[in-house]
Amino acid sequence: MTQAQQRPELDRDRDLDTRAPSIEQASPESGREGDTITIRGSHLVSVDKCTFQVGQDSRRGEVVHRGEDNQVKVRVPRGLSAGGGQISVSNGTGESNRIKFTVRS
Repeated sequence: MTQAQQRPELDRDRDLDTRAPSIEQASPESGREGDTITIRGSHLVSVDKCTFQVGQDSRRGEVVHRGEDNQVKVRVPRGLSAGGGQISVSNGTGESNRIKFTVRS
């Protein structure tokens, strides 16, 4: 019997780190620079990058808390123009889908 067969959680833990994230919701759906928002989805425990895009401008948000596989907290980056845009997150495996987010002035 292999170690993974003896302890099936080993495979599950590894899978959490090797799947690209998927996001479903940002809460709140709008914010100002410096605000912290919660992103919900799946495979978020290993997220190391969050990107906010408004028009052609793209900025990296700070990941401020990763505790659960289904949510991550990020900070809206400074310097983005106000307006409708998108958020995506990524880990070492890949980038998530994009969801709508509005940057307020």
